[in-house]
Amino acid sequence: MSYEKDFLKAFEDWVNSQVMINEMAMEESRRVLEEDQDERAADAYIRYESKLDAYRFIQAKFDNYRSGKAFHDLPDGIFGKRQY
Repeated sequence: MSYEKDFLKAFEDWVNSQVMINEMAMEESRRVLEEDQDERAADAYIRYESKLDAYRFIQAKFDNYRSGKAFHDLPDGIFGKRQY
């Protein structure tokens, strides 16, 4: 494998691990907020959610790369789709 492919593979693996970590942290923050009514958990939840959005954006760019699309192309099916 070339240096670039090795680098992209390692970077994608790291991004995927960050998505998993932030999903778990976000869920734990929500649990703490619901059980303890700790407002710091609400702030933490927002921070983890923001990070998760950024990492998912990067994951979409890897999907573009694998599909042979340009970096700035939008993911398929994005219009008419809502995410909450």
